[in-house]
Amino acid sequence: MKYAIAIVAATAIAATAAFAGEKGDKGIDWNAKVESHFKEVDANDDGSVTEAELVDYMTAKAKKEFAEASGGDGALTLEEAKAHHKGKHEAMMKEHGKMEHGEHKSGDH
Repeated sequence: MKYAIAIVAATAIAATAAFAGEKGDKGIDWNAKVESHFKEVDANDDGSVTEAELVDYMTAKAKKEFAEASGGDGALTLEEAKAHHKGKHEAMMKEHGKMEHGEHKSGDH
């Protein structure tokens, strides 16, 4: 499981890095985003990310996400998962200016 998390996270970093230096249609500085994310993962600030740092980062992130989604009771229901996903999706879309408040309807995704 840890290796699967590491592979997914490394792929996400690599995919973001592929856009480094390019600005999207909303003027997003992908290079700055990659640098910022890399620094978050590089726990000892030595300029490289080890597998252990990546696994620790992803584990902490997953635990935080689970606690938020489950309401902190240690169990996640399907309804909680759907509501959490919808809320995160709406926040992301607003952040990137792709939708106005209320445009996301239940079941759109």
